Amino acid sequence: MKKFILMTACVLALAACSKDANTAQVKDNGLPKAEEKAKSTTIAYIEIDSLATQYQFCVDQQKALEQKSAGFEAQLRKEAQALQNAAQAFQKNLQQGKYTSEQEARNAQAAIERQQQTAAQHESQYQEQMAQATSDYQKELKERLEKFLKEYNKDGRYAMILSNSAATMTVMYASNGLDITADVIAGLNKQYKPEEKAAEKK
Repeated sequence: MKKFILMTACVLALAACSKDANTAQVKDNGLPKAEEKAKSTTIAYIEIDSLATQYQFCVDQQKALEQKSAGFEAQLRKEAQALQNAAQAFQKNLQQGKYTSEQEARNAQAAIERQQQTAAQHESQYQEQMAQATSDYQKELKERLEKFLKEYNKDGRYAMILSNSAATMTVMYASNGLDITADVIAGLNKQYKPEEKAAEKK
């Protein structure tokens, strides 16, 4: 089974009741001045790549997914080796004439084919389980972000909070002053209690 590439997908545009943006000053050519425009905006952004590596919930969940995937891969390798051994044994017995009848040889071959089908079914099941586990992780991350950002932006300081990552360049340009990633990560980590999540599973 191919190893799943774990990607953290957390895209959030959270609209909040915002104050009217100040009118940006303009240059002689009619274009807004970049510095003044940045100061007057009510849009902020979060670096998703930083969130994925610094928010402890993401770190823990990605580690759990990697361990789950590694366990599945180990099981599939074990089944593949058993299948190879069975096939080699069948071929050896066939060449040495150890089967007393043609029907016995056919039965042995059919058993190997069933073993092969079972291994293929397990691979499909493992892939589905990994896809579901990844989806559950992404869903919970989205819910955690939405809940936190709703409280974080309770004062309505931002009209919109965007996501930015290397994979998806949502923000083409932004002043460093608009980057709220550090605040968000610090707040999320303060709220995150892995021992509570472990207790819920019991």
